Amino acid sequence: MSPSQQIYLTKNKKAGDMIQRINHKKSFDVLFFIKNIEDKFQDFYITSERQRIFLTNLKLIKKVLNKQTIYVLEQKEIEGLLLVFQEKGYRTYIKILAKNEKVESDLLRFLVWNLGDKDLFIKVKKLNPINRIAQRYGFEFMGSRGNEILLMRKKQEIKKFTQEKDNEDVV
Repeated sequence: MSPSQQIYLTKNKKAGDMIQRINHKKSFDVLFFIKNIEDKFQDFYITSERQRIFLTNLKLIKKVLNKQTIYVLEQKEIEGLLLVFQEKGYRTYIKILAKNEKVESDLLRFLVWNLGDKDLFIKVKKLNPINRIAQRYGFEFMGSRGNEILLMRKKQEIKKFTQEKDNEDVV
């Protein structure tokens, strides 16, 4: 399995509770999940040339998978989706669709730990609970327009220690 296809366990580390990057083989499962869950705030979409595109058919999901990344949290079935996409390579946007707030929190925790090396943006409705959850994970308010807000989490520099640096500290 390549590093981008690795399976990541959530905080509870239950064998059946994992987050993984998906490919075309799971397209139908993603479509089934999207069709059968209520997107109450209608925040699960991508933007292309200033148009909102909701993932409503198999062809579109496969097209998104060619250029973007989708992670799923699965138990016996998909519990939540984490879409990581870039429009014209400028900003990395995050979209989450989940069955409940715990799944949203697990997906955001995964995101912070595994994709924290880049600036991340979330655009959601003001009343969406993801707003509050994202702020717990270090996303900050950047601005608002109408009934939507933009949250941003700055990339986290990860210091890499080398053997030479470790030896310098020893007296």
